[in-house]
Amino acid sequence: MMSLFIQRFTQLLQPESCQQLARESGWCQRLGKINGFEFLGSLVFGQSSALALTLNAQATSLSQAVSRQAIDQRYTKEAVVYFQAAFEKVLQSTLNWPLDSPMAQRLGVHFAAVRLFDSTQCACSDALACLFPACGGGGGEAGLKVLLSYEYGSSRLRPLEVLPGKRSDQGLADLAAQYVHQAEIGLFDKGFYKAEALRGIAQRGGYFLIPWTRSASVGEINATGQRQALDLAGQLKTTSGSCREWSEVHLGQTPSASLGPVRLIAFRLSEESTGRRRAHLREKCRTNGRQPTVEALELAGWLILLTNAPVAKLPAKAAGYLYRVRWQIELIFKQWKSVLRLDVLPSQNPYRVQCEVWARLLGALLGFVWHQHTNCACLSAHQREISFSKLAKQLQQHSQCLARTLFQDPAGLKSLLRQIWHNILKLARKEHQPSRPTTWQNLCAHWLDPAPA
Repeated sequence: MMSLFIQRFTQLLQPESCQQLARESGWCQRLGKINGFEFLGSLVFGQSSALALTLNAQATSLSQAVSRQAIDQRYTKEAVVYFQAAFEKVLQSTLNWPLDSPMAQRLGVHFAAVRLFDSTQCACSDALACLFPACGGGGGEAGLKVLLSYEYGSSRLRPLEVLPGKRSDQGLADLAAQYVHQAEIGLFDKGFYKAEALRGIAQRGGYFLIPWTRSASVGEINATGQRQALDLAGQLKTTSGSCREWSEVHLGQTPSASLGPVRLIAFRLSEESTGRRRAHLREKCRTNGRQPTVEALELAGWLILLTNAPVAKLPAKAAGYLYRVRWQIELIFKQWKSVLRLDVLPSQNPYRVQCEVWARLLGALLGFVWHQHTNCACLSAHQREISFSKLAKQLQQHSQCLARTLFQDPAGLKSLLRQIWHNILKLARKEHQPSRPTTWQNLCAHWLDPAPA
């Protein structure tokens, strides 16, 4: 696995291919001290380092030192085209890589892929409000939103779009849903609920798992074939167990908002989680000058999920464990912001900001190439997963050395990659607590490898 990774990683950012992209984009008109490969690499690996990347730091990291003004002048409209083209090229290369991941193999018995979707907001200088308008209010006038897809089984990251911050998640539901294909399942946050997008997934032979939103009315078909409203809060109040399922419900009142039949599965939350959610609900209602209803307080004590996956593919208990996987994408955003500083875009130069965004997305993509391969190797050898945060910290420590080796000592690159590989396998494993199984262990115990009856 290490040899395969080194072979693939060294092919992703080659000087010749980067120079070719720089010429095609119009960024590189003639040979000079700043070549396309080093300009791209210095920004990508500089963003991942523990040091704040300034124009001075980028200028001194090149094989031939130049002034900060020279670097600043190279952030042009053509540079944005070049960085985006480099990102797309690396992304397409990684999507075509086959990898026999133990997680993907075991999940493949039920679904061809488990895809997680979410978005994150990043603040920009107000001077960029025309380029990346935000929602306004106390959050600033400018901001951008990154829509992300992550395939859980193979640890494959796929940034989908970079958009103005004012775009809502519901407005991105159709775009995200297009990436859930036949026999795959998409895991979405409540904000992505849109009946039309979910119907499209079902029509393609795909599946979805998403929390129910109170704005979608729920009904059942009675014995006479008529739809009648389902009193969720009332029925949950009389439920004594920790889980309640309705096998066929219909949502929405109008043809455009209709969805069904689908399964509705409710899981009772812990007292601690219920207390937090009810406190949040009371505070929100107090801000709006009203009191929460008894129905709303009851529903706050439950996690209610919707899915069109049949019981044979996704039993109720497994659905609860599988939805917890969606927090992996939250961890990705956390690492982006803490390690790659994706949410720190202080420059007022619109071209530099866009280049930094594509460089950070490319850096994140390279980081998950590491995770994809080391996680596969660690699962196979030790039955343990690789931690996102620990891997990110290891790469952060080695990013400057990796950049110098790329620019000044290409012959020593493979040796350095081997050293980083061994450090990750040794120091970046997830902690194992026998009394507290991981989500993957729960999935295996209760779904993928169920105990015999």
